[in-house]
Amino acid sequence: MVISWQREFRTWHYTVSYSQLLLRSLNAEAQPRRIDLLFSNVEYMRIDAEYDQLAIEEISSSDPRLGESAIQPKYGKIFLVNGGPHLVIATHCQWHEDDGGAHSASQFGPLRGIE
Repeated sequence: MVISWQREFRTWHYTVSYSQLLLRSLNAEAQPRRIDLLFSNVEYMRIDAEYDQLAIEEISSSDPRLGESAIQPKYGKIFLVNGGPHLVIATHCQWHEDDGGAHSASQFGPLRGIE
């Protein structure tokens, strides 16, 4: 699986209690639609706060792009961000596009701190 967007994304929300990570794309001037990208059951993440573009690819733990890292997920999958070295280990990666704004509720359900 490889998904990508040529637009800015920000780390928007993370909750420890549900181990959910939400990345959100908001740029009403350049892109009229909002994209929410949700990782569920996150067990590890190495990410930046912002990205100019975003590509997510599911890889195996033996992928050479991981380098010397001995990353072995307990139960999740490895999702490489922009070809590495950033990554998220989670059980699911889902996205949704809609007309919502910065503080609109996510289609992924109620997330603490998001109206």
